[in-house]
Amino acid sequence: MRFVVFVLTAIVACAGASSRPPETLGTENANATLFSVAKQCALVASCADVHDSSAFRTPEACIDWYSVNAHDEAPLAECVMKAKSCGDISGCTHAHAADRSAEMFCKAHPGVLSTCEGNALFTCEGEGSTESTSVDCTKLFGTCGEHKGGGLVTRGCVSPSMCPQGVPDHRCAGNSVVDCQDGIADKTECPTGSRCVTGADPYGAPTARCKSESGRECSIAGGAFCEGDVAYVCVQNGHYAGLHTANCGALGLGCAVRAGRVSCVHRGANACAQEPATCVGGDLRFCAGGEPFRVSCKELGFTGCDPSGGGGEALCTTRSP
Repeated sequence: MRFVVFVLTAIVACAGASSRPPETLGTENANATLFSVAKQCALVASCADVHDSSAFRTPEACIDWYSVNAHDEAPLAECVMKAKSCGDISGCTHAHAADRSAEMFCKAHPGVLSTCEGNALFTCEGEGSTESTSVDCTKLFGTCGEHKGGGLVTRGCVSPSMCPQGVPDHRCAGNSVVDCQDGIADKTECPTGSRCVTGADPYGAPTARCKSESGRECSIAGGAFCEGDVAYVCVQNGHYAGLHTANCGALGLGCAVRAGRVSCVHRGANACAQEPATCVGGDLRFCAGGEPFRVSCKELGFTGCDPSGGGGEALCTTRSP
């Protein structure tokens, strides 16, 4: 998947062309690339409701989410970054049923752990089926089926093409990890900034893992580390810990691990303090990743800025300021 970066075209006025003092301008930061994201995140947060993820309820949290997750959640990231109104934002964050086929299917079939529906494999997980997934077995050159052995039934994509007899249970195919268990195939492409590497476990069995450029890998889900300006997040990927990556440098930021979480942050020592957003006239001012931002609420389609719109944190509002 491609890493999506939205670049703001900066319009720089000549000195003396305006009598307005600098503090009334729309932004206080020099990071024009990240400002386009900050402006959208101000819209996202101001439109959010109690049902939205905490990542979308403040501009700071939204920028933190985007900078680390835009690569691996590209459809959602692209959607919110192109949104023009609260209606658009709601359409992105409250995904339509067609975009949540696995979740909707599993809610309609309580108690089902995994099943085949045509050539699609549905796996039901998470509270409210929110972590459920679906796989089109056609993309693995196979059919959705099951393997019975030792009294257990395993459902998956049966692919003699990808998992012919005699191949290792785990191997690399290009830059993808291919797992084969009893003829059932699974394929995971290693994200940009990582590569598929084969090896062996302590018992000599073959392994294949996505590793960082330096050869570092995830041992457990939930971990995180940096290599230069690239952030690596360890996630659960089937039966093993896989990698998500984010190029903080593409947003003019560096990578840092804080309280066990990886973040894209300001590189220099003069970073702004992480504090709740405030109102400056009709503008929303906040600090995210150590970068200061100031966004005009009227430019986003709101009437003004509410100092307590987010429960003690300022947000743009349709109410009169």
